[in-house]
Amino acid sequence: MQLVYQMDLTDDFKVDDLSIVDENVKAAGQKQAAETLAAVQDHHEDIDALIRDNLDKWSIDRIAKTDLAILRTAVAEMLYVDSIPVSVSINEAVNLAKKYGDDRSYAFINSVLGKISRSIQDHE
Repeated sequence: MQLVYQMDLTDDFKVDDLSIVDENVKAAGQKQAAETLAAVQDHHEDIDALIRDNLDKWSIDRIAKTDLAILRTAVAEMLYVDSIPVSVSINEAVNLAKKYGDDRSYAFINSVLGKISRSIQDHE
């Protein structure tokens, strides 16, 4: 999530070296983190479109950068990282929002990701 946040701040979604994933992450987590980062890099426009389509009376430009990074990370996992169940992605996103967001971030993120999860299920 922190790297996705940094990507947004620099407006650079290209990662030349996925080894920048923290070396302290366990091997399995490191692989998933690299897959998630690659998904954000390769599909950030599609991810943003899906987020945008599931916002109620809100603009993606108005979302706090931290919340947007959490949403992008979770949506990337939900769509492109098969080893992470959707429910786990949503739960982790809500926990990150509680830690890094404001008082209402976790509810907002849970709502948006719930809508995205239902739309994914409808397309399957």
